[in-house]
Amino acid sequence: MVVKDRVGRSRYIAFEVTSEGPVGTGDLIATLKKAAYKYEDGEMIRPWLIMFEKGKGIVRCSHTSKDECINLLQAIKGVGGKSVKIKTLGTSGTVRGARRKYLEGREGQ
Repeated sequence: MVVKDRVGRSRYIAFEVTSEGPVGTGDLIATLKKAAYKYEDGEMIRPWLIMFEKGKGIVRCSHTSKDECINLLQAIKGVGGKSVKIKTLGTSGTVRGARRKYLEGREGQ
């Protein structure tokens, strides 16, 4: 088994969006980019939307900027002209782990 170099490790943050109406994927991507641009103070925070369906999604970031990425997600108050609240559900080292632990089986919650 090969372990990735420390520089290349990623974290996957599962989140849930609560809003007054449906939130579009394109609007969410644009908002993430804009928020990351405003947020960066020397160190790059590059959140990357991996998936977003039915108000739940996964964002990828580097392992060194995990806390900043969580703060960035929680600081977003509007997407596409709609008022939103983003709740982070958890963090994992793999997309598969994030899906299994935080997104599957949470349909009615």
